[in-house]
Amino acid sequence: MELKNKENQLFDTLSKLDSIADLVKNSKEENHYLKSLSSKLEMERDELEQKSKKLEIEKNLILQELKEFEQKLYSKESNSSELLNKIDQVEKENQKIRDELSVIDQELQDSRYKVIEFEKNNLELLKEVSSKESELQITKKELDELKKNKKEFVKKIDELSQETDAMLGEFEKW
Repeated sequence: MELKNKENQLFDTLSKLDSIADLVKNSKEENHYLKSLSSKLEMERDELEQKSKKLEIEKNLILQELKEFEQKLYSKESNSSELLNKIDQVEKENQKIRDELSVIDQELQDSRYKVIEFEKNNLELLKEVSSKESELQITKKELDELKKNKKEFVKKIDELSQETDAMLGEFEKW
């Protein structure tokens, strides 16, 4: 009866081991997915930074043109109405660039938030994996102990069986 209980405990332990192994596998898959997402977010952030740099260069060029136009306006080298129109046009383009920079900045902030969330989730998953691996090690030790106990139990039963056979042989001789 005790052997039957030990076997049931052994099967329960093996079932727990399978469950833990599935959890570890799922955690590793989730970790891989999160790393992939982080990589994509990093690429997106880099692209946004490149766009921001381009827009900054364009802004500087426009500001330079605006200064040149202002100089021409004050020097009266050309028709002032033409220059005023060009200045208005440059200011509109400048405002457009500011709006695009604002959108890009917001996208960059969103990407940073996503990266922070990813890192937080990744850390939690790593802690959970570590915990599950510790549980797995403990369960493996328990299983090894149960196997050892089972071997000893079987060995003792064999010894008792041999002793019983020997006693029965002695009994028959009597």
